[in-house]
This record gives sequence, structure tokens and C-alpha cells, in this order.
Amino acid sequence: MYKSILKSVFMVLVLSLVFSSSPSFCADKAEAASSRAKVTGSSIVFTLMEKKVASVNDLIDTLLIFKNISIEKLSLDEKVKILRDAKVIGGRVKINGEGLLNKGFAALLFHGALNLRGGLTLRLTGRSQRNCLQDMIYLKIMPDSSAKDKMSGPELVSLLQRAKEFNLAKAGIAEEPQAASEVVQEKVEKIETRK
Repeated sequence: MYKSILKSVFMVLVLSLVFSSSPSFCADKAEAASSRAKVTGSSIVFTLMEKKVASVNDLIDTLLIFKNISIEKLSLDEKVKILRDAKVIGGRVKINGEGLLNKGFAALLFHGALNLRGGLTLRLTGRSQRNCLQDMIYLKIMPDSSAKDKMSGPELVSLLQRAKEFNLAKAGIAEEPQAASEVVQEKVEKIETRK
């Protein structure tokens, strides 16, 4: 279980380095970039990697990244409204942005973001944290756990990566990790040639 989480976290870090929109590694350009502080998906991922326990606000940001929606200069209410309009968050679900994130709530919202219909139990009883978590465990998107367990930042990043992989597999698009490593190698070579 931990190997797959570490593998997912490593892939997210590599992909975020590859696709980050940060300027070169020169000190003067990095200083100029920090002065205009743009919120990007990679910056949120790096922040999440350092968190022991994720918050609901982190989950909302992660869902917006998953749906490819810009999160810059949006308040929590605006983010929630966007996700409600996209039918990721149900109308009766209450959002407390500062609350600690449990795995059941993350499964409930990611289940909606992935547009999963679920099994017989889910169809008969409706979406609940426990039922969505069991469905996500069955689909191997989330590891086996309880709905009340708290979720850490790296686990949330791993969930984001697994959900993206699931979407790609569902669409029939195979991921090529070799191509990503080649891009990283090319970037490293460019940096070394600058020195």
C-alpha cells in the first residue's frame, strides 16, 4: 500500500516539475516570480506534501485542479459554487473550509468529480461518505480505510494522481511514464548546459 502511495506521490512531483510554469532557476528571476505570487496547481501540490492533516479547503482546491479550473483570486464560496454547478458537491452538503478532512468526505466529493454511478447499494441508498469510500476502494482509487480516518496532504495528492489515472484509463488513453522521464532528463540537460 505504501509503495503505491509513494509511487503516486513521486509521479506527481515529477509531473509538477515538468509542467510547472515557474521561471528558470536563476535567483533574480525566482525573486521576481515570488513577488507576483501566482497560485498554480504545482504550488498547491507542494504545500499539500508538507501537511500532516489536510483541510476541506485543500480538498476544494484539489478538486478544482482535477477539473482544470483556475483557482486564482477565488474565495471559498466562489469555489464551492463552481463545484456545485459542476454537480461535484450536492446541494445539501455543507462545507466548512477550515475543518479537518476525513477520507469519507474526500471520497464523496471525488466520487462526484469522477461522475461515478456506483454499485447497487449506492444506487439504492444514495451517495454517502461510507458508500462512496467503499466504491472508491473497490475501484482501487483509494486504499482500504475507514470513512472517519483523517487524510494527510500526501494522501490527498495520491488520491488526485489516482483519480487522474482512473480518468485516463476510463477514456482509453494510456499514460506513458517513460515519456515524462525523458522530458525531465531533457530539462536537467538544459540546466546543466547553462552552467
